[in-house]
Amino acid sequence: MGITFEEKRFLLGLNITYYRRAKKITQAELAERVNVTSNYLSQIERGLKTVSLPILMDIADHLGITEMDLFDFRKHQK
Repeated sequence: MGITFEEKRFLLGLNITYYRRAKKITQAELAERVNVTSNYLSQIERGLKTVSLPILMDIADHLGITEMDLFDFRKHQK
């Protein structure tokens, strides 16, 4: 049995947080760059909100990674 949608949303948020911190970008800075509120980005990173594809693509672009990098959940598997 695979992981649930909610688990995938949570892992996606973890990956966004990981890459954002690796680039030393604050939530506020990234939120401004992708034209969303800091609160909304925080909810995405915590897996509470589902992010739209255009915003996801913009996030990946501003982090200098591919969308596939954000969906690589292998590092979270036990």
